[in-house]
Amino acid sequence: MHKAIQASVESLGSEAAMHGDLQMAERFMLDTLRRDSRFELFYMVDRNGNQITENIGLDTDDKTPSCKGRNWAQRPWFKEVADQLTSYITPVYRSSATDAFCITVSVPIFAANGQLHRVLAADVRLSALM
Repeated sequence: MHKAIQASVESLGSEAAMHGDLQMAERFMLDTLRRDSRFELFYMVDRNGNQITENIGLDTDDKTPSCKGRNWAQRPWFKEVADQLTSYITPVYRSSATDAFCITVSVPIFAANGQLHRVLAADVRLSALM
């Protein structure tokens, strides 16, 4: 099941919407959440680990503090992708956004020149893996 989720996030990361305009990427992530209940949250960071989108989730509301601009460069889900240039799956943890158990699948998004451009992170509901 982990591999199927990983492949799904890798496919999302390769979509044209994830490479350009950030508002388009946020809309694409929200549309994906509405279609696929395995995911609880999406967010994207730049190649330095700075969050460049809002947290995109169906369960979040206007009272949820924004993480846009935070630096996640020391988090394993970012470091592993930036160092290895391949996708990464975290161990199970409790989501700070929803308090439910989840994993994060993070994948590299490459620029046209082959350099790391962004990292897409997807929080996956643990209940979806059962």
